[in-house]
Amino acid sequence: PERHLRLIGNAFVVFAGFGALAVGAAGWRAFGALPPAWMLQMAPLLSTVIVKHGHHVKPEALLVTATLLLIALSVATLEPGRLEHHRRQFAVAFGAIAGFAVATKITALPVFVLPLFVLADAPGAWRAMALYGAAAFVSLVVFTLPAIGAYDVFFAWMAKVSLGAGAYGGDAPGVVAWTTYPKSIAKLLARPAFHVPLALALVTLAWAAVRRRRGRPLPASEVRLLAGTVVAQLAQVLVVAKQPNAIYMIPALMLSALAFVVAWRLWAAVMAERGRAALDRGIAVLLAALVAAQGFAVVKLTRSLADERARALAADDARFARCARVYSYAASSPAFALLLGDYVTGSRFAGRLAERGPTNVYWLEHWWDQSRVVLRDWRGPADLVHVLATAPCAVFRGSHWWVTEPLLKKLTPGLTFDAACSTRDETIVTRGVGCDGRPLR
Repeated sequence: PERHLRLIGNAFVVFAGFGALAVGAAGWRAFGALPPAWMLQMAPLLSTVIVKHGHHVKPEALLVTATLLLIALSVATLEPGRLEHHRRQFAVAFGAIAGFAVATKITALPVFVLPLFVLADAPGAWRAMALYGAAAFVSLVVFTLPAIGAYDVFFAWMAKVSLGAGAYGGDAPGVVAWTTYPKSIAKLLARPAFHVPLALALVTLAWAAVRRRRGRPLPASEVRLLAGTVVAQLAQVLVVAKQPNAIYMIPALMLSALAFVVAWRLWAAVMAERGRAALDRGIAVLLAALVAAQGFAVVKLTRSLADERARALAADDARFARCARVYSYAASSPAFALLLGDYVTGSRFAGRLAERGPTNVYWLEHWWDQSRVVLRDWRGPADLVHVLATAPCAVFRGSHWWVTEPLLKKLTPGLTFDAACSTRDETIVTRGVGCDGRPLR
C-alpha cells in the first residue's frame, strides 16, 4: 500500500538526515570551519538523480545513507592523531558500512576501495586493512541473512552478469562489449556534478606529486584521501559502464563533494593569507549557488512527481473491474508491480499472490527478451486469444506503447481497439468498453 511505502520512504530520508548531521559534525571537527562542512553535507543534493531516488523504497535510498557515513568516517580520520590512536576502530567501522552497502546493492562495491587508501597510513597499515576486509565480510553476511534462502539465486545471477559481455549478462560471452564500453564510460562521466570535481581532484593530485618531488609535500593524509576518492569514483564508473545507468552511480556522485572539499583544503594549505581568504570566499559563493540551484531543482522535482502521481490515478482501473486488464511496462497498477516484481525474482511468491490478487489481470512479458513475448497471469503463461474471447471487455495499459503494440499484434493478429483513454505518461486502450467503464457492445 502507498501509505506504507511513503512511511518507509520517509524513514529513508530521516536516515539520510542523520547521515548528513554526522558528515557535518566530522567536517567541522576536522576542518574547523563551517563552509567545508556544509559543502560535504551537499553530497546528497549534488545531482537530481540522487534526490529523485533517495526517497524511493529501493536500494539507492539506503546507499545515500551508507555513502554519507563513509564520507563522515573518512573525514574524521583527518583529525590529527585520531587515526593513529583508533586505527582498529576505524577499520571495523569502515567494514561495517562496506558490508551494509554491498548487501544493499552490489554496485556499491567499487566505492569501498576508498578505506584502503585511508587506512594505508603506516605503521600497522596491513593489519588495519586485513581487519577492514574481515569486518566487511562479517557485516555482509549479517546484513544478507534475511535473504539466506536466495543465496543460490544471487550467485546464479552474478555468474550470468559476469560472464556475458552485454548489460546484465546479455549478448556474447565475455567481460564487456568493447564496441560500446568506451561510449558507456563517456556517458557516465558526462554529468558536471561528477566530471568537474573529478577534474579538479586529478589536477590537485598531479600538483601534489610535483610538490613531493621538489621536497615540499602536501599533507599526506589528505592526499591519500583524495587519491582514494578518485580511484573509488573511477572504479565504480568502470563497473557500472557494463550496464550504464545513472542511478547505479549515486555513491560515486556523492563522493564528488568529498573530492571537492579535500582538493580545496590542499590548495588552501599552501596559499598566502590573502589567497586563502579569496578561496574561502569562493567556496562560500559556490555553496550559496548550489543551495539555491538545488533547492529550486528539489521544488521542481516535487511538483513533477506530484503531477505524475495525479495523472496515474486519474485513469482509475476500478472502472474496468470486470474487464481483462493487460499490463505492460510500466503500467501504473499495484497488480503490475507485484507481477513484475515476482517474475524478476524467480516467481517464488506466485502462489500466494494468486490467492490475494484479482483474477483478471495479466502482464505482457518482454522484460528480458523483446524478440519473445509471453502473456502471463499470476501463475504463468496465458493465451491472449482465449482471454479476449472469454472476457466481456479488455483494457491494455503501459508506457512504452511503441514496443508493446507490435508485440500484442504478434500474439493476436488483427487486434483492434475501441477507445483510447491515454495519459501523458501511459497509453491506455480498450476493447468492448469505453473510457468511462460502460460497455460498448
